[in-house]
Amino acid sequence: MSYTKDAVNAVRRSLLPDLHFLLRGTFGGYAISQTTADEYALTAYCSEGELEDVLERLGFSRNPIAALKVRLDGNTSEGSWVWRPSRFADEQLHIVLHDLENETGVDVYAHWECSWIRHPYKHYVARGYDAEKGVALARQWLVDGDELEFGPGIDYEIDDSLARRASEALWLSYYRVREAKSAVASKLPFVDGVERPQVVEREGARDSVSPTITGK
Repeated sequence: MSYTKDAVNAVRRSLLPDLHFLLRGTFGGYAISQTTADEYALTAYCSEGELEDVLERLGFSRNPIAALKVRLDGNTSEGSWVWRPSRFADEQLHIVLHDLENETGVDVYAHWECSWIRHPYKHYVARGYDAEKGVALARQWLVDGDELEFGPGIDYEIDDSLARRASEALWLSYYRVREAKSAVASKLPFVDGVERPQVVEREGARDSVSPTITGK
């Protein structure tokens, strides 16, 4: 990743949590949202820069105008990329990259959504959001099109293991328990340190997450 591209993502990771608090406090908006398990497309065993070179060659462009994506395990996204049939197309394919924690590799997540250029409000409230279609298209580009295996020769896998599928449910349960304990504590006298909710449910749209999860 070039210095400029790395700087763009660093700015997003530092500023968007503060912006998220401001938006939540004014009109219930958000600048951070959750990367969900149903958006998982594949795991590529390469550096983020190598995978981004592949995406750029396929016609994807870096997407700085997007909420910062965070998984429930606290892993914050390292890259946000988008593909549109044309600049002013109605819809777009959004790909989000999360670095693996203890080895070189990148988890690739994807969803189909309204383009923020043509339909900024619909995009923001997640109308037209489709994780299943996004995942299918991402795999079509990267796997069915042989870009990873026969292009740069990048090893990859589609991890459909029970452990991965159960991971989000376990983390969600963990935060629900913490929030329940916090709610009880807030009603008791002389109890300090009440925590903010980590998952913020929004009716008719994707759940948001608290910026504090990024510091986990």
